[in-house]
Amino acid sequence: MYNTIFAKAFIKILMFICLTHIIKLKNINSLIIYMKLSKNIKNIKNIKNIINEENRIKIIGLLTILIVLWLILYFIPEIFSSLLTTLLGNLILITIAILTLMYNQKYGIMVSIFLIIIYRFSQLLKSKEGFAWNAQSTQDFLQIQNTINHDIVFDVNMIQSNQASQSEVDYFNENGMWPWSQKTIELYKEAVNKNIYIRTFSGDAINYARSIYNESAILQIISLQTKEGIFLVNGVLVRDPSGNKMEDLSSGYGDFVYESGLIEDDKRLDVIKCNMKGFNGGTLERTKYTGKGGIFGEQTSKITEVDYNDLEEIIPGFKFVNEPCNPCVAIGENPDYSCPFQLKLKNKPPFISEVWKYLWNIHDNPFHIFN
Repeated sequence: MYNTIFAKAFIKILMFICLTHIIKLKNINSLIIYMKLSKNIKNIKNIKNIINEENRIKIIGLLTILIVLWLILYFIPEIFSSLLTTLLGNLILITIAILTLMYNQKYGIMVSIFLIIIYRFSQLLKSKEGFAWNAQSTQDFLQIQNTINHDIVFDVNMIQSNQASQSEVDYFNENGMWPWSQKTIELYKEAVNKNIYIRTFSGDAINYARSIYNESAILQIISLQTKEGIFLVNGVLVRDPSGNKMEDLSSGYGDFVYESGLIEDDKRLDVIKCNMKGFNGGTLERTKYTGKGGIFGEQTSKITEVDYNDLEEIIPGFKFVNEPCNPCVAIGENPDYSCPFQLKLKNKPPFISEVWKYLWNIHDNPFHIFN
């Protein structure tokens, strides 16, 4: 307040001096300075009008809201994450924008634009989602692993980019093992008990595995041992309705070894699997064997891309739980468990494996009638 009064008094004194020069000397420069000083006084009055009691209350209110939002974001960042990544959170944001528009159109448009920018920015971050550890945590992790698992090489860049967060590595550095949920522990214990080649106490096996594998990595390992994972990685055999003349057995040769399952590598059948070339699992491909090479006798084949919309027609016993989607997204470096399916194979239960139910967030096995 006092600074404003002093500034106005100082400017008026300068104006008086310039006006004296104008009258006595008819000085053009003094006239220009006088006009500029007059304009400055008007600006000071305009600023004073802007910073009135009503606007001051609005500014204080806006500052209070920003501070509260900053505190929430700092202490409970999951709230903002859920607002931007869940359907309920998006509905809340849309409702806020509508209510603001009903109260004041100008503010409503500003809030709507702000929310759209934040939402798009969150989607951009989601497409580049990954974790990053601080330098000290990374160094501590490598030192601990060099002590307890010195014969294993850990790709820290891959782990922190796609698998484990800062809080998880901090837990490991404090306890010497990765944090696993109770469900993950149960799934691993079940996998160990079903293993016919390795017999060990499940408690010791879990402690040892947790010293090596973070939760994301062990779930991926367990999932790839199931019929769903084997289908994605190794593929399933399907018969070409038009036949395969290049691989059909000659007249007089029996096919008992193939039909009985003694030899599973039946070249008469095509293989459908994920090509594993993409960062997120790539696409489906179909391998058709085309006999032996004419010079060296090597096995030849032809590979074509498969549209996932046709999987239910191509693979007997395959059903999507929801709408058709690309199942290969589940086996990339950064797995995306958003494409559940059901697979019925010979001598295998028709239900979805427990680990895939957990990854796909399916609580009950969907019922499908297979032909």
